Amino acid sequence: MPKVIPFKTAVGTAKYPHLNKPDAAFDKDNPKYKTELLMTSKEAEPLIKMMREAAADNFGNKKNIKFAFSKDEETGEVSFKVQSKYQPKYYDTNGQVIAPAKLPRVSGGSKLKAAGILNIYSVSGTNGVGLLLDRVQLVKVVEGFSGDGEGFDAVEDGDFSIDDEDDVGLDVDDKKDFDDF
Repeated sequence: MPKVIPFKTAVGTAKYPHLNKPDAAFDKDNPKYKTELLMTSKEAEPLIKMMREAAADNFGNKKNIKFAFSKDEETGEVSFKVQSKYQPKYYDTNGQVIAPAKLPRVSGGSKLKAAGILNIYSVSGTNGVGLLLDRVQLVKVVEGFSGDGEGFDAVEDGDFSIDDEDDVGLDVDDKKDFDDF
């Protein structure tokens, strides 16, 4: 059995976070708390090295090992996938624990750190090193749509107003018959 290897990331940018509630969209029976964490190659380097060393220690020189990271060849940015079926513990920038009831809605673009253990696995002939999420430190929170009902300011040079009766709705009798399309 592989030894337990803890990890802690540098500050990264959350992409597709499901940290407030688990994501069940693709697997209703096995929902997961998860996020992708984007960072520069330099920031990602220590964790990539740790994962590669764990793979070498556990799988020797086997090929086709799956890792929970990918690199965007255009930007050089690295994306780590961290996940857990259990709700992680949350911390603020001062290291204070955040009670789940006080957790803000964490949306994409939020800055955070992730910590947990490496998940070294060998299943059905597939070997890999994943990242099991245990803790999240919120550094800068971007809150998602709040649904507060706030509207918009007027726009100059616009040509549509609900007051213009000619522009409201579609009068089928005055328009081309849609069955002709």
